[in-house]
Amino acid sequence: MNEKRNEVKDQAIAFIDSSTSFSALKKVIEHNKINIITFDYISHIELKNKNIPHIISDDYSTNFNIKELQKKCYTFLKWHDEKLVKDNLQFQDVNIPKLFTEQLWHSIIKIVKKFVEVQKIYGQYPNSDYFASGDLLEIIKLFTTSYTKLGPEISENFYLDKIEVGINLWKKEFVFSIPRSWYDKIKNIGENLLQFFINTTVNSNKKIVLLIEFDTKKFEDFLLESKNYNLNILFYGRRRPPIWDLKSFMIIKKSGFKIVTPHKLCDKSFFNELGIATDDMKEQISFFLQNDDQFNNFFKINDISIWTLIKPKIKSLIRNRIETIIYEILLARKMFESYQIDSVLMISETGFTEQIVVKQAKNFGIPMFRLQEGLYYDTPEAYDNESMQGAYPELVDEYFVWGDIFKDDAIKNGGIDPQKIKVFGSPRFSNLLFNKSLDSEEFVLLATMPPQIEEIVGHNVRNLERYLASILNICKIVSNQKKNLIIKLHPTFDVLKISKNLKKKFPNVKVISKGDINQLIRKCSLLIVTGLSTVITQGQILQKPVISIPFIDYNWGNPSVFKSGSCVVTNLSELDELIKKILGDRMYKEEIIKNGNQFLEKCIKERRLSSKKIWEYISKFN
Repeated sequence: MNEKRNEVKDQAIAFIDSSTSFSALKKVIEHNKINIITFDYISHIELKNKNIPHIISDDYSTNFNIKELQKKCYTFLKWHDEKLVKDNLQFQDVNIPKLFTEQLWHSIIKIVKKFVEVQKIYGQYPNSDYFASGDLLEIIKLFTTSYTKLGPEISENFYLDKIEVGINLWKKEFVFSIPRSWYDKIKNIGENLLQFFINTTVNSNKKIVLLIEFDTKKFEDFLLESKNYNLNILFYGRRRPPIWDLKSFMIIKKSGFKIVTPHKLCDKSFFNELGIATDDMKEQISFFLQNDDQFNNFFKINDISIWTLIKPKIKSLIRNRIETIIYEILLARKMFESYQIDSVLMISETGFTEQIVVKQAKNFGIPMFRLQEGLYYDTPEAYDNESMQGAYPELVDEYFVWGDIFKDDAIKNGGIDPQKIKVFGSPRFSNLLFNKSLDSEEFVLLATMPPQIEEIVGHNVRNLERYLASILNICKIVSNQKKNLIIKLHPTFDVLKISKNLKKKFPNVKVISKGDINQLIRKCSLLIVTGLSTVITQGQILQKPVISIPFIDYNWGNPSVFKSGSCVVTNLSELDELIKKILGDRMYKEEIIKNGNQFLEKCIKERRLSSKKIWEYISKFN
């Protein structure tokens, strides 16, 4: 690497990322003596596959204080809390920029990482000529005039702009991506058809509870339990449909849920208001984004403003989606005007739909409850990340946690008023039980947690290479022990293309992207998880020994599930012997399961009664 860096001094430098046109790069290579530096995993792999020599940008950021840079990212992401934003970019009390925090998060992380690396590279080679496109071109412009645009860049998709869809045909799984706009159109057609199959009449003698963005299958038992209470249950899901197959249809049918659809809420006056409000907000946004002075000062790294890099992202995110934003806000208000809702129950406050509903519910004075979503890092070190992802409640009236562990964490780390917290267990797992007749030991199950793209180290190419290599290593270890292996991928965008890489080297390893992991856990002899995941808890409930292997160190401390010793936390060098011991030593295996049960008692209180207790509490709440 040092030899390559010495060569850079006398050569031009090309900055490459996944938005770079490789045909343009090829032309530059043909006519210039040039050194290539890649800034993300995708471009690195593409050049590597084409046998094109290059340097990885991460090699220039080894001396950076990643922790401080990450904190800077968190500060930037809270730009929506600035008074100027609050005063100018709200509609019916909804902070519009805050709706896009999740999508902007990914972009800001990448920009900050690229910026500090480009600054370091330029500091070493200030006399070089630079070729770049997209964000990298805009960054190098901040330091020098010796740059050339590297052809037309490939347009960037924001996180969540595409939806992965999985279908099973002939016992094979097919996964493909569709644009979010297509998904929404299909979903809207389905919602309009639902009114002909689902009874939407509300009994005026019963209280109305509004559920926001619940996964029908994951909360099947909880939803069916609601039938035992004198309640009208309304389902409002703008992000995910309540029904997408026969099973979800039957759950909704049996539970007697009423589904709120736009067809019932929108009339001519609604669309007139939508048109006027959209035009007004577009004009307001255009005027607002001309105010650069304050944000030049706010978005600074090393005394250099990166507002010119972030502004186009914000403009693209908000302006191009403003009609959808206004539509969703007006639709939520119309829902509260049309139904006499008594309470709202949700799992998150950070989602697009949830933020809108929370504000409207506040305006209508309706009490709101929130369930703990899953297992998380209950440590002070992980607070910034967990709070940004919504682990702690913000505006709801009461918070229903799994157990005392998470109540203590919400008070200590989250700063939540103890009076707002109720320990009710997890309704997702009320009826998830070990059943010997369903249990078998057919394979080792590997459940992957993806690299955390909300963290700078989650974009580090060396970390991503090690992550993939670790997956392949696990395949080798299990295969060498003559065990069958199934890998359940986390349902997020797979930048590492794990399935494709495995097919080449381990064709007998089965990879599953979608579906219920509980059925896989029931049939496994051993569950391996890559880090921390709610899947650990599911494995413990189903009486399986669980191993956790954290592939990437995010410096988030030691969470309760690891401190408890309820699962075996290990590394790859010890995995081979550990698997042999667990599967060959019955007493050791039972000891791990016993430790898991002891943790469950502290982790999830009232597990069998959770659904009942929550519905009882909500039905009696005044």
